[in-house]
Order: sequence, then structure tokens, then C-alpha cells
Amino acid sequence: MTELPGEPPGPVGGWGIANTADFHTDPLQFVTRCAREFGDVVRLGQDNYLVCHPRDIERVLVNAQRHFAKETGAKPTEARTGSYHYALMHTDGEDWRYKRRLLQPLFLRERVDIGAAPIVAATEEMLAAWRPGVARAIADDVSSLAARWVGRYLMDADLTANEVRRSTSFLAWNFRPLPIRLPRWLPTPGNLRFRWSVHQFERAIHGLIARLRERSLGASNLLGLALQARDGDEGCLAPPWYPRDEVAIMLLAAHQPTAIALVWTLHLLATHPEVDARVADEVVRVLGDGRATAGDPERLVYTMAVLKESLRLHPPVWMTARETVEPCELGGYRLGAGVSLALSPWVLHRDPRWFADPDVFRPERWLDGSLEGLPKFAYVPFGGGARLCMGAALARRALVLALATVVRRYRLTPAADARVSAFAAASFLIPQGVRLVPTARM
Repeated sequence: MTELPGEPPGPVGGWGIANTADFHTDPLQFVTRCAREFGDVVRLGQDNYLVCHPRDIERVLVNAQRHFAKETGAKPTEARTGSYHYALMHTDGEDWRYKRRLLQPLFLRERVDIGAAPIVAATEEMLAAWRPGVARAIADDVSSLAARWVGRYLMDADLTANEVRRSTSFLAWNFRPLPIRLPRWLPTPGNLRFRWSVHQFERAIHGLIARLRERSLGASNLLGLALQARDGDEGCLAPPWYPRDEVAIMLLAAHQPTAIALVWTLHLLATHPEVDARVADEVVRVLGDGRATAGDPERLVYTMAVLKESLRLHPPVWMTARETVEPCELGGYRLGAGVSLALSPWVLHRDPRWFADPDVFRPERWLDGSLEGLPKFAYVPFGGGARLCMGAALARRALVLALATVVRRYRLTPAADARVSAFAAASFLIPQGVRLVPTARM
């Protein structure tokens, strides 16, 4: 039997804390450099590893799931501000299976189809505020739009209140995943703003639940289903504050990635006029004089390819993590129990082994056969395995419908003063500085 090598290679950082400074200065550049220089399993620091090969990603997400957990450790035994450990996304085992089945009806095909008309209507409401030739801060517009989508679809309610939209955005900006971050108890300006944002978010969630609780009892919306959970039923962990946890995390997880993906895609169309023209031609040919409907995303083949390419270059969730439950082997290395594994779609999607010219925006790659033989877990914008995002089909449909609605009416160009950059905050890849000028299509 061949003995496995010792620790995987990795960078050695400065400031007395390995790699922390480099990571916090530029997380995207840091993880990309680590993958290119040190291989498919990289030691980032004590008990922190970056996993970069689709084969190992598949092992973590699918083939040996019992060896890896979303979260470990005891859950709090009382409701805590800013702690949502009982939500589906933060559970494992029987508890996760119970809650997944409980919430699955929200994302059935027939419900997704019914949700198409409200998505188009909400996008048209956004466009009604635009004026040709006047630059728009697209992230603000799209954040409000996503709040309408998510609220109407998940909660049967409008979530346009600023405290919900702004606090979810700030929460996303102010939580970094790996390898180390400053303790939240330190009274830094960022931590103080984060605490304020958490309290604002909590107030908004509690107000929303109180407003909707009576009419959601037994309903098939998110709150109605969460209220049906029974602690101890088939391994379910559902204390009295479970509905708060589920509503908070589901709203954050549905709102942020959808908004981020649409902003990045509109930016890419604005900076690639030849792609924009082709999308516009397809939209006119497929839709004719009608509005986009539930059946149109399957017919908007090139538009879907544009979305796929946008999600490749700018995955809204750029990093996620798992913890090892017991010792395991990954990439030819033996890793111990209780270590953290960083899985980065950003790294996977820009790996030249899987994608030619990986930094180039080329939607045609999804249509010309050049990706035949692509490893299954080389492209994971919505995760994979049993924990594949339940809302993946809804998100793709919503984004294509929104794109078709926008492109049909306006051509977008970058504003002269736009300075676009990507900020790797929390798990989210947040677009900064995207300002676009709409011009009415003739």
C-alpha cells in the first residue's frame, strides 16, 4: 500500500498570521494564485485547505458526503440575534432531509411556471423608472427588483422595504469565509456597522413574520411551510424560532445571488455590444410582440448561453465550505477530522484545464461543442450533489426572463464614470461601480 504524502503545499504569509493579510487584501487573486502555484489541494493555514479539482469537489459534495458536513458543533439552545443555525442551509443529516422535503414544494416546476408572470411584471416596473440617456446605478435597481421577485414568490408579499434590502446587502458585504477574519466582538468601524445591520435585518424579519403569520398558517409559502415544522419529527430540529431562521436565511440566499447574477450579466452585455445585438435579435424572433412567458427560457437558447457564461465568469457564490467529520483522502493527501475545506467556483470556472481562454467572455462555448467532456463538477454555479440549490431552476428562469425583458426595450452602455470591480464579500461576488446608460431600441 502506497503511503500518502504529508501536508499539502501552500503559501506562507506574513504579519505573523499565515496568509491572512494576503487573503483579506485580494481574496480572488489569492485563491487563484494558490491553485495555480500549489496544485489541487492547497494548505491555506492551520486546518484550512483549498480544494480545486472537480474530482475532489465531487467527492466532497456527492461520493463521500458522510465524511463532510456543512456545519459542525452544537447549535445554540436559545434565539440569538444574527444566528440562524436551524435554517435548512445550516443543517445536516436527518434534520436537513426533513427540512428539504418540507420546503421542496416551493420549487416544483408548476410553481416556478406560475412565478414567471410576476417576474416579468416586476422587471417592467423597474424599467418604468428608467429614462433614456440617464445613467443608472444598476445594483440598486436590481436589488429592489430581486426583493420584489423573492418576496412575491417565497412570501406572497412585497419586500421593497429599504431596511430589508439594505441590511441583506450589508450582511453580504461584511462576512468573509476563509481563512481567518477579525473577531466580531472587536469594536472596529466595520464590526459596528455589521452589528447595526444585523439588528436592522432582525427587526425587518420579525416585522415581516408578525405581519404575515396569520394569513400564512397552512399556506404554501415559505413562512407557512416553516410554521409546519415539528421539533423531533423525523430528526427535525425546529425550536420556536426556527421560522425566523428559515425566513432570514432563505431571503438572504435567494435575494443576493439573483441580484448579483443579473447585475454582472447586464454589465457583460453592455461591454460586449456584439453579444447584446445577438441576444436582442433572438428575443425579438422568439417573443414577437408578446411579453416573455414561462415557456420562453427554453427557446431563448443563446440568451441562456449568455447567462451560463456570466455565471462562469462571475459566480454569485464564489466560495463555499465544508468541514471534515473524520479523516479522509483528497487529491492524494490525508486530511484530518475537523478541518475546513474551501470550495471555490471562481477557481474552478477560470481553470484553463477545463475552459479555453478562461478569462474571456464567450457565450458561444456553450453551443459549439467545445465543452464536450467537461468534468461535471468543473462548473458549479449552484453547487452540486444532494445539496444542489433548490432554487437553481427558478433562478435560471427568472434571470433569462428578466434579461429578455430588459434587452427587448433597452440597449445598455457603460457610463463614462463607471469603475467596475468585483468585491469578494462573504460567499458572494458583489459587483461594484456598475453604472449603465439605457438607450431605447428602435
